[in-house]
Amino acid sequence: MDGDIIRPRSEVRRQWRWSALSFSSQFLIAAALVLFVAMAVLGTWITEQIKQSVLETSGAQGGQFMAGFLEPHVQELQVGGELSEEAHRTLDARFIGTPVGDSVVSIKIWRADGTVIYSTNKDLIGQQFVSTDVTRAASGEIIAEYEDLVSQESAHEQSLDVALIEVYGPLYRQGTDEVLAVGEIYENADALAAELYVSRLRTWIVVCLTTMLMLAVLYFIVRRGDMTIVAQRSELRQHVQEARQLAHQNEELRLVAEKARLDASEANEQLLDRIGSDLHDGPIQLLTLLTLKLSNRNIAKHFREVPEELTPLVGSLRNIAGEAITELRNLSTGLSLPEIGDLTLRDAMRSAVSHHEDITGDRVTVTFGELPPHISEATKICAYRVIQEGLNNAYKHAKESAKSVVAFADKDVLTIEVRDSGAKSSTPVAGGVGRQKLGLTAMRNRVGALKGNVSVTTDAVKGTIVVAVLPMDATQ
Repeated sequence: MDGDIIRPRSEVRRQWRWSALSFSSQFLIAAALVLFVAMAVLGTWITEQIKQSVLETSGAQGGQFMAGFLEPHVQELQVGGELSEEAHRTLDARFIGTPVGDSVVSIKIWRADGTVIYSTNKDLIGQQFVSTDVTRAASGEIIAEYEDLVSQESAHEQSLDVALIEVYGPLYRQGTDEVLAVGEIYENADALAAELYVSRLRTWIVVCLTTMLMLAVLYFIVRRGDMTIVAQRSELRQHVQEARQLAHQNEELRLVAEKARLDASEANEQLLDRIGSDLHDGPIQLLTLLTLKLSNRNIAKHFREVPEELTPLVGSLRNIAGEAITELRNLSTGLSLPEIGDLTLRDAMRSAVSHHEDITGDRVTVTFGELPPHISEATKICAYRVIQEGLNNAYKHAKESAKSVVAFADKDVLTIEVRDSGAKSSTPVAGGVGRQKLGLTAMRNRVGALKGNVSVTTDAVKGTIVVAVLPMDATQ
């Protein structure tokens, strides 16, 4: 495929093997590499420091040797001049074929310009070489080097099968700081080479043992931590598995509780519908019959002339019976639920508005936004009741106001708003305040049963707005 990177099988195998190792094994490999590299650098540095320390000692000793054996023979030397034949013979007699010559393999005396004015190797006398070591020594510095014979003028010493220390030092005019010449000696360093070898070997042994000890201690600590992590990871997996099982059980219980809640809501609606029907078929019919019995025509059948003192009483009884019938019909209307099972949510809410308009003669402005085509029966019934109760309260307490219903769905939430414009009627319907509190409480209980909420905001000018927010269950 385009853009895919095909890795060699060997690379994939190496990555898999590395990831398959335990943390302690990965640490052991990585730490071993890092520690051994670090200890190699440290061992090399320590060996180099030992070597430099020995060279500094050898340089100091060589400087003292040149001050004691070479400086007296150059005192006659003028700057830029040559040594006398007498000086050459004296120096040869002191160093060539003597015990001193066993330790000091070769001697040279230089002018500051790089010209050899004396050497135990006579072929070099009079030759001029470019040497930074001579220049530095001419400025008063003592230089000691070990096995660093690469210059042309040391060709003879390079041919000798011995380890050498090369020392350059200034030769002063006695009693002054004037440098007359530069002395150079080559010391036999076989003993030093042996000591350096032994020191280097001991250093590496100590470094390796220290590294292995450190690695063992660190590995032991990491191994214990790795075992702890493995044990905790196993426990964590077990806890996660148990948590998943509990979550699955909780989800099953939630679904059972949800079904029970919906069943209870439907059973409640059925109960309210039955109570409404009983009120309509029972007390309302009896009160209607009582009203007919108290009519003037019915009373006239029994009395040729109704006593004048009974007329107000009969009228009062007839009015009380009429008001009781009206109140019972209102209660029956609120309890009985129309057939909305086959209606969509939009049609059910519009049915609630139309039913209110038919009963009261109000005109309600309806605005519906996006609504789901399918929704649970309990949510649809609850939406119907919210609109019904909200419009009833608006009619009772703001009869002359403009009323509106707004409904829309946003994601998984259904919002219903019932408003009145705030133009309050002068005389609220009798018993309205208590009925309103009861209705709002029933509305909150109904909406709360579906895990929704209701808010009521009242303003003397802007009127009242009832907002119900319902979570939608699209599983019809």
